Amino acid sequence: MERGGQIVRKPKFLCLHGFRTSGEIFKKQLGKWPESVLEKIELVFVDAPFPAQGESDVEGILDPPYYEWFQFNKEFTEYTNFDECLAYIEDCMINYGPFDGLLGFSQGAILSAALPGLQKKGVALMNVPKIRFLIIIGGATLKEPSLAEKAYFPQIECPSIHFIGETDYFLKDYGTELLKAFVDPVVIHHPKGHIVPRIDEKSLPIMLSFLDKIQIMVNHSEKENVRLRSKQTAEYTNRIHFGREKQQSQRVRMGSEVPVQRKPRFLCLHGFRTSGEILRTQMGKWPQTVLDKIDLVFLDAPFPCLGKSEVEGIFDPPYYEWFQFNKEFTEYTNFDECLAYIEDCAVKHGPIDGLLGFSQGAILSAALPGLQAKVGFGSYEGETDFLKPYGIELLESFVDPLVIHHPKGHTIPRLDEKGSEDMLNFLEKIQKVVTMEEEEGICSVAAS
Repeated sequence: MERGGQIVRKPKFLCLHGFRTSGEIFKKQLGKWPESVLEKIELVFVDAPFPAQGESDVEGILDPPYYEWFQFNKEFTEYTNFDECLAYIEDCMINYGPFDGLLGFSQGAILSAALPGLQKKGVALMNVPKIRFLIIIGGATLKEPSLAEKAYFPQIECPSIHFIGETDYFLKDYGTELLKAFVDPVVIHHPKGHIVPRIDEKSLPIMLSFLDKIQIMVNHSEKENVRLRSKQTAEYTNRIHFGREKQQSQRVRMGSEVPVQRKPRFLCLHGFRTSGEILRTQMGKWPQTVLDKIDLVFLDAPFPCLGKSEVEGIFDPPYYEWFQFNKEFTEYTNFDECLAYIEDCAVKHGPIDGLLGFSQGAILSAALPGLQAKVGFGSYEGETDFLKPYGIELLESFVDPLVIHHPKGHTIPRLDEKGSEDMLNFLEKIQKVVTMEEEEGICSVAAS
């Protein structure tokens, strides 16, 4: 949406409700805020993952069902189901996002205030964009020492606004202590207790000023994204134009010469949270007789690793991933950006004849040609691979696929004598296709 020539997108917040309430209750509690505030932000309400395991303070006032984010001891120093809670919030952010920030009350505020630090330390929310803004109502700090150290040190730099009740005898002191964990927090004091307060005439300008500030930041990032996309489109167009001219001139020069056999060139897509250099190392154990017959181009995926890598301690970082996904592998984040990046790389490093992929890179490689396309296809299936059933299912999408079974698991296998023979036969087949297409290209250019 545009206003006055400026790109405007409201900041989007995931709203985390209070202890033993619900998303619907939180929506009603925030409904008393002025429309001049609510119209400036996009709010998404969700229920916590666990049904209330005890009596709710709002019972008899607001209708059930009631939920809680996690459980804790009387001292609030030990938590149950905390990791499950973090994973659930991440799933919500993937399913309903992307989000710019978090808005939380009470237990939801405690979580909201802790999550930017936990995300920065790699403890939580590693598959979603960085949390940029916070609205904290009746918040406090986590008291479990190892979590607190990760959540609040160093100070949290994202813009934040905190509502603290003067008669909130339950959390006022802890909410004041929480402020020390933030760089330049905005604070609104209100005369009530542990509630979602109304925004009065005195606090309204403070709230609107905060929202205007984060709106400017959102506008800036949106404009930067548009600028980068425009730049990438221009560079992509230029490369296509230059690449075609270069290929045509090469073919014209070759038209009067003896045709030169060109190796099939493959763009190599590495596994999840590894890198192009790691895939190069992994493939180094293939026989030289195989590697001599193909031209391999290795590249890193577009996104830095958003979580722990399975090869950490085995191969050196940095690690990358192609896109992000939910636990069921049915919903993907940044998938379109990934496809655009691969296309960009294929143009830049091409012409590319095929794709060679492992793990997440193999999933992409198998999907990209079009599952019904009659392309040459070779597949390696590990007998003890956790993905073996899915790999076998994938074969049904291809016409006459070559399959090499190996005894290992989810790994890039060595090629034994039988595997090498099958692989060399496959490469000779595609070499003939490449050579024929090159000769046809030379003839067509020479004739023109």
